[in-house]
Amino acid sequence: MSINFATKNVKMPGALKAFIEKHLLDIEKIAGEIIDAEVIVNEEKLTFKVEISLKTKLNSFYAEDRNKILKQAVRNTLDTLKNQAKKSKEKIKEEKKRSGDRGFFKRTLDLMTREKIEPVEPPEGANILISDNYSPKPITVEEAVFFLNESRENGYMFINTETGRMAAVFRNAQGNISLIEPNL
Repeated sequence: MSINFATKNVKMPGALKAFIEKHLLDIEKIAGEIIDAEVIVNEEKLTFKVEISLKTKLNSFYAEDRNKILKQAVRNTLDTLKNQAKKSKEKIKEEKKRSGDRGFFKRTLDLMTREKIEPVEPPEGANILISDNYSPKPITVEEAVFFLNESRENGYMFINTETGRMAAVFRNAQGNISLIEPNL
């Protein structure tokens, strides 16, 4: 987790930084891995303004608070973020219950692509299944395996973030997961 601290007209004590980091780890347990966090502390007219923004794989969270006591402003902001993370997690759980695991990830993929793929008619006599099980956004191999397992299909195509090349993971005849990444 990357945390950026910025201050204006105030010095941030090391104990307060440690307090924020500890509470962000608690939020991370609820919301998932925090990719980036930004903490901004300003002193304005005898009050402290604390702003914290977080980015996770699925969500972004933002909260701010003003208070005459710096630590109280930090606590209020962290409590707001924690509540946002809990609500987000509950929404995901509710969505999974309502539409099943596959529906949630399919909706996430549709949100990522923002476009529908027109199905292609297979030639007569051919037993070809058309699938839209892919990620147009670059992802890691681990994420692709996760999406493959959640989709309950045999293959998943994606752009590998580590190499920048098109790749596919699939279940082989032995039931293991294999990776194809052509070197074009």
